Amino acid sequence: MPELNQAVDSEASEPQSQPPQPFATECDLVMKGGITSGIVYPLAIKELSSAFRLRSIGGTSAGAIAAAAAAAAELGRQRFATGQVAADPEGFVKLAKLPGYLGSSSADGRGTKLSALFKPLPALRSIFDVLLACVSDQQPGARILAVLATLLRRHWLAAALALIVGTLPLWFSASSWAVALWLLGFSALLVAGTLIWRSARLLFKELPDNGFGLCSGMPENDDPQKDEALTQWLSGYIDDLAGQAQAFPGQQKPLTFSDLQAHGIDLQMMTTCLTLGRPFRLPFDDVENVRENKQFMFRRSEFAKLFPAHVVAWMVANARPPADAQQSRAAAAADVDDLFNLPKPGDLPVILAARMSLSFPLLLSAVPLYCIDYRKKLQTQQYVAPERCWFTDGGVGSNFPIHFFDMPLPTRPTFGLDLGVADSASDQRVVFAQNNGDARLTYWRRFTEGGGAGSIIGFLSAALSVAKDWNHETLSHLPGFRDRIGLVRLTADEGGLNLAMPQSRILQLSEYGATAGREFVARFGAPGNTLEMNWENHQLIRLRLLLASLGEQLQHLDKGLQVTAGTTGDYSRFFSQPVGPQSYRFTGLGQWSADPATGLYSSQAALAKWTLEQLLSVPRMAEASQQTTPGTRLDKRAPKPLPELKLRPRI
Repeated sequence: MPELNQAVDSEASEPQSQPPQPFATECDLVMKGGITSGIVYPLAIKELSSAFRLRSIGGTSAGAIAAAAAAAAELGRQRFATGQVAADPEGFVKLAKLPGYLGSSSADGRGTKLSALFKPLPALRSIFDVLLACVSDQQPGARILAVLATLLRRHWLAAALALIVGTLPLWFSASSWAVALWLLGFSALLVAGTLIWRSARLLFKELPDNGFGLCSGMPENDDPQKDEALTQWLSGYIDDLAGQAQAFPGQQKPLTFSDLQAHGIDLQMMTTCLTLGRPFRLPFDDVENVRENKQFMFRRSEFAKLFPAHVVAWMVANARPPADAQQSRAAAAADVDDLFNLPKPGDLPVILAARMSLSFPLLLSAVPLYCIDYRKKLQTQQYVAPERCWFTDGGVGSNFPIHFFDMPLPTRPTFGLDLGVADSASDQRVVFAQNNGDARLTYWRRFTEGGGAGSIIGFLSAALSVAKDWNHETLSHLPGFRDRIGLVRLTADEGGLNLAMPQSRILQLSEYGATAGREFVARFGAPGNTLEMNWENHQLIRLRLLLASLGEQLQHLDKGLQVTAGTTGDYSRFFSQPVGPQSYRFTGLGQWSADPATGLYSSQAALAKWTLEQLLSVPRMAEASQQTTPGTRLDKRAPKPLPELKLRPRI
């Protein structure tokens, strides 16, 4: 590495002047899920676009929706810059106007356009209204009255019959005031019980048939405002930001991942498969060592209820042909024109991935895919019919995938926009680490301890939150992460399930995002920046962490080999004799010599043996140097806490 050696030699010879601090011109971005809290993101994205080219963009749930919009806007900018489209789609300008649009009145006058995006199944409208009443910012007593009024409107006849039955004795005989009050109290309980029973019966009957969600994301056939339904609106919106109609005139081609990749834009999202019990990154992997995409199928009839017609038509037209001839022959006749393999990852519509990531349990319908249980197939050695796999909100598995796009030595910063909780409106709303020692301490999750239902609910809520969020919470406080994360803190009546927020609150939340975006630009993208928390500082942190963590991992490697040396578990035997499973053995055992002309190895076994020897030389050199000069330890003065290198699934 001559450049690196030259830089070290230059430092040793006392350079005359300090080189200018670098600044970034490109960035990656990851955004947390939070349903309506995602209104924070549009202005943040607009601010980032003024200084950076967005290259890799990811998120979960509402963060995935924002990621899709950001990627589409960047694609529109690149298409215009390269002459692929004649007119500038002005995606980032449109994004800046989005909060105002979502805060404006809906066509039916029942609230804002933001609330109108969530259209419940007509049969479940009363349950949806109850949900809105429960999460409103009214006083508890007002919430109870609102819930009661909603249920009475939906089940007035059953409530009237319950009231008549409960007060029936008063109709035929005189009673004392005490008996009358007792009967009225009993009647009230009977009415309440009837309302709860009717609602539960309706919920348990209709919700599973609607994909376990109150809203499908699509409008009903007789809805006069079809474009105000979430999936229908979002599909058209991201196509518009990307200039899709200009790029493909005369076609109804949805924005796909290959459209983005053609201009160097990497979009990734998180979803959760409840059936398989794990999160997945979208688009599904389809590389040699990870074949996730090929296992999944979809039904045209089910997707027609969840996605616009042109999106479903695209997926059917680009579906992969059956790879298994037996599967094709044995498929039921009804499946021939209904069950299809997923398209290749690049051909997947972006709206499909965004909707699979934003499937908040019980609010939005889960998305069904199909795959074969190969455990059954191996046991029976016969054709096994594909079974439904339910995909729900990505936040169930990873609500803030800050690990997306992470590299040992990054070439550009990956910004994280996190969402947290503010105890009161006077708290600082946009929080950044002010120095390298800041942001190491976590925020406490306090809950009521005084007994009663509130304590139990608080305890269970905290337990669920930790189970769901511990991974990104611990990552967010690590060095190399905490300096590139902006935290936006919202109160209980802001974001989340508060679908009925007024326009003023929507605009205020978007301004928090703008503040965060400007701070990222000032720290990482401003020429001549003198702030401590900048791109050069981040680069140095990552370099120190890599070397210290790698040194620790290689010490464990050396220790493991020393402990097993000379025993029946000696790892060297895998290079000297053909042992172990045939499928995993190194090829070319015994062919150790390198090519005299090139110095390169021609066998896998020789290259593997050389690689292990080179890895072992590092901890042995480090140990010898530390014994001679203790100050050379690679973890001395390294950022704390020191992370560890571990093998983990690709998620």
